[in-house]
Amino acid sequence: MKILVPIDGSKSSKKSIDVARDMGEKLGADLLILTVTPETSIFEQYPANFNFTLEIDKANVERAEMILKDAETDLSGYPNKVETFYTSGNPGEQICKFADEKDVDFIVMGNRGLGAFSRTLLGSVSNKVINHSKKSVLVVKADI
Repeated sequence: MKILVPIDGSKSSKKSIDVARDMGEKLGADLLILTVTPETSIFEQYPANFNFTLEIDKANVERAEMILKDAETDLSGYPNKVETFYTSGNPGEQICKFADEKDVDFIVMGNRGLGAFSRTLLGSVSNKVINHSKKSVLVVKADI
């Protein structure tokens, strides 16, 4: 069994890690942790901004690595397999695509994300995943 946990470093996504850990331990599931950063393709249209685009990409990768490292720390001692993944693009679309590609059993995600960084998580992203994913989705509220 595989559980996908999309995260963005927000309080809500940290809570979703806790819930996925508890569920995963009971079900004997592997956890797939995914973070999605925005594309910078809009800047690629303007060659004068190429270096700026590279800096944004670098900052996004560094942030994704930090988010995933924090998740690995939170999941230390988890009895089953934990894998971390990073991709870029539209978060809702990428989460649905990843869930299909990895053939996960279900998705556990937060209801609100960090907003400006990646417009993630019942904000628009969790809503999109709920409505477009072929997988079952558990939405975790940070304040529970």
